[in-house]
Amino acid sequence: MLFDKNTFSKFMVGFGYLMAFVYIGLGAMLFVPGLYPNIPPVLKFAFSFFFIAYGFFRLVKMWTKKKDFNDQ
Repeated sequence: MLFDKNTFSKFMVGFGYLMAFVYIGLGAMLFVPGLYPNIPPVLKFAFSFFFIAYGFFRLVKMWTKKKDFNDQ
């Protein structure tokens, strides 16, 4: 076998946390004024709110999954 399932599982959990922070960071970057001047402000707000909310959703989802797994 090319990889260990336990190591791959830990890598994917870490990658999931990284992607959650990437979504939150992308949403925060859309809030920075003057960074994307050609995008209308209403569209920037909608997408930044979506990205930040989705990032927090992923964090909470992974945190509760870890918490439920540890409670058993």
